[in-house]
Amino acid sequence: MSTDSFKINQHADRGENIIQIGSQTVYEGLSPVDACKLAIDLFNQNFPKLQEQAKDLVLSRVDELMEDVAKKLIENKIKDMSPFADPDVQYAIYEAQKSYARFGTSEMLSTLSNLIAKRIEHNDDNMGLKVAIDKAIEISGALSTKHLDYLSLLFFVSRAEVNTIRTIDNLKSFLDNLVSSFSEADITDTSYLNMLGCLQLFLFDAEEILSKTYGFSKDQVKAICPESIHKLSGDYSTSHVGTILAIVHLKTKMSVICDPKIWIHD
Repeated sequence: MSTDSFKINQHADRGENIIQIGSQTVYEGLSPVDACKLAIDLFNQNFPKLQEQAKDLVLSRVDELMEDVAKKLIENKIKDMSPFADPDVQYAIYEAQKSYARFGTSEMLSTLSNLIAKRIEHNDDNMGLKVAIDKAIEISGALSTKHLDYLSLLFFVSRAEVNTIRTIDNLKSFLDNLVSSFSEADITDTSYLNMLGCLQLFLFDAEEILSKTYGFSKDQVKAICPESIHKLSGDYSTSHVGTILAIVHLKTKMSVICDPKIWIHD
């Protein structure tokens, strides 16, 4: 089943001191206070040089991010650039630039550029959506592919409906494709994701909710349901922040476009 041909709908809500600083220098017999003072002195002596060495990399990363943002704006046919003058948008973009300058991973590049594009696109929409995007930008540096894959799976199963699924074989094909696309999903970090605000309480049985959503018996769904989908069952679904992260990750991994206003509103 083609992933760009369906519509997504909402369906749920030590002893002696030995300290090494630098590559070759070993200091013995120092007190902790003296060692820390030495470390401070070395930092102060080297910081200007380190700053200069890092400057080109930082600037190149910021350039790379903003180039990708421009591509996303063009791809999404977003023509109104007036939000760039909004101080709130400028702050969100600055936070994204700082995060990418620090980490600079390809996964983060895609996530942040999509989030900024969403922020520009929805600047005149509800406050809840804008706050969710801003928070997602803020925590993006703390998320890995395994977190984003998990959020995308969780969002799809607990909150979304694919309107082209008509038969149990359709559902099997789609779930298999979903699991393959988000193969790094790790469901063991729920406490971490909850701390970051990506989850909210939502008790559900994955097989039961799929059964009710698509009109098949639970036994039919159970027979074709991948184990990783079954393991989603539990106490959580995606929060507004988790939902917006899932939506931008879906676009990256499966070219699936979802309108966040369906799920995130005041």
